[in-house]
Amino acid sequence: MNRVFARILKPRGVHGGITVALVVFGLIMAASLAFQNFSSQGLIEHPYWGDLLRSISADHAARVRAGEADTLPQTGLVRSWYIGPGQAATAAPSYLAELPPGFYSTENGFRNFAELENVQGRGSFHAAVVDLPPGRLITRVDIDAIEDQQNRTSWWSVLWALSYALMIWAVVAWLHANLVRPVRDLADRMQAIDPRDSAARLPTTYLREEIQVIAQASNVHLDRVGQFIERERSLLDQASHEFRTPIAVIAGAVDVLRQMPLPDTSQPALARIESAVEGLSETMVALLYLAREPEDGSEPAEVTALHECLPRLVQDHEYLLQGRAAQLRLSDLPPTYLAAPEAMVRIAVSNLIRNAIEHTEAGHIEVTLANGVVSVIDSGSGFNPVEAARRYRDSLRQASPPRGQGLGLFLIGRICERFGWSLAIDAGDFSGTRARLDVSASVIPL
Repeated sequence: MNRVFARILKPRGVHGGITVALVVFGLIMAASLAFQNFSSQGLIEHPYWGDLLRSISADHAARVRAGEADTLPQTGLVRSWYIGPGQAATAAPSYLAELPPGFYSTENGFRNFAELENVQGRGSFHAAVVDLPPGRLITRVDIDAIEDQQNRTSWWSVLWALSYALMIWAVVAWLHANLVRPVRDLADRMQAIDPRDSAARLPTTYLREEIQVIAQASNVHLDRVGQFIERERSLLDQASHEFRTPIAVIAGAVDVLRQMPLPDTSQPALARIESAVEGLSETMVALLYLAREPEDGSEPAEVTALHECLPRLVQDHEYLLQGRAAQLRLSDLPPTYLAAPEAMVRIAVSNLIRNAIEHTEAGHIEVTLANGVVSVIDSGSGFNPVEAARRYRDSLRQASPPRGQGLGLFLIGRICERFGWSLAIDAGDFSGTRARLDVSASVIPL
């Protein structure tokens, strides 16, 4: 029952609501016409006819008792026949002469008359048969004219019902042509607008003023969005240029320092600077890449050998284990090629490896690859997988990373969304945490 009410109360479009209202109105009108016809049909079987027959029979019986039986009417709307002892009943209709006393009708009597059968072709009438010792009196009232009028009224009612149905259909069709179809066309055109085409606008040549107002308001909104995107694109281009220069300067300075005779204690610091520069460069490349709208059929054009990329990533992160009783493991890697830029793969997997190292003081972090799924499993204390999964879901809903939580999960979420990948974080078999990055959507079949 709740489902029925839920479906009834479900919000519907204007066209659907008006259609339902018109259909309900048509059904009510059809029911009203049917009830009217039924009521008018009931007039033929009304008790009035029984009272009329009783009154006529009483009057004609008085004539018979007065010896004026030959004055009973034999033609017209009202006819009577008296059948006495030794008197032939040939004057009375055969279909009435043998009937027992009572009230009869060729129509449905509705408890007022008994329905006569096998009287086709004799017209519509009501009849009364009464005892009039020593004989019987038969009285008949013809109702052909009334029956014909009712039949004509019924046909007119049918025509009215068909007219109402035709009018309702015409209104629904008009609504579809003037409301639903233009709105759908407007929605389809809005959906078909290429985000890269800043000059694309909706047509405002619709016949209906309401649709024109919507199209014009949408164009105003598109103008504002286009201006906003242009400002963001200009800022992004400038930021890209401004970031590349200091990154290149820092990387060049690190190379110069490596060629200088420096004490051994400075090497770890130089390694951290170099790693930070590489990470910042990759992050900038990823942000610029994800900021661009993908072009169907032309992206991604790069191919990444995942089985060759993972060992390099593991080696790049081994310095993070210094001072920890933990080690990175790498299982056998089947040949796997992805139709995705290597920078995107490095960022996604690197974030998972760093998260595992940060939450593992002792034990091991194992990186595996099977069936297009990269798994990073740590055997340490791990981190709360429920909280990590919640943060990952929150990062997918937000357009920018939350303050204080960094770019890690945010970047992974955007990369997965871009390439159709998926990330699952759950508890390991014994302890720790297992992160599974499914990149099978980009795997190139061998």
